[in-house]
Amino acid sequence: MKRFQYFNSRWINETLSNRQKLEMVGPTAFSEKCLDSNQMNWFIQSADVFFPKVKKIMVDEKDETLFRKIDKAQGEKIVVVVNQWHMEGIEHHWAHRYGQVPRSVDFPEGINPIGDMDLREGLFQRLYNNLGREISTANS
Repeated sequence: MKRFQYFNSRWINETLSNRQKLEMVGPTAFSEKCLDSNQMNWFIQSADVFFPKVKKIMVDEKDETLFRKIDKAQGEKIVVVVNQWHMEGIEHHWAHRYGQVPRSVDFPEGINPIGDMDLREGLFQRLYNNLGREISTANS
C-alpha cells in the first residue's frame, strides 16, 4: 500500500490503474489474480527499492524456506502451491542449485556462467525497459 502513495512519480498511470484494481478486488485477490509475472516482478523490485528490509524478510527469506522444504520433499512427483510473490525466487534457487537457467532469464546474446554477472540487476533493468516500452506504446 505504501507504494501507492508515490503519486508524483513518472508511473502515475500505472499507479492509478493498480489502485483501482486493488480497491475493486481487495489485497489478496489483487496479488493472486490481477497480476501477471512481469507486474509481480515490478512490485517485488519496487519493494526492494523502497523497503529493502521488509522485502528481505517477507519475500527473500520465505523464498529460501520454501525452496528448502520443496528440495527436501520425498517422492517422484511433488505438487506445490505457493503465493505468486515467491514463484521467481523459488525458481532462481532451484536453477542455481541444479545448474539450470531460470525461465525468467533469457539473454539472447548468451552469458558466461562462470563470469561475475549480476543476473538480478539484468532482470531489473530489462523489467524497467519493458515497462517503459509498454507505457510508451499505450500512450502512442
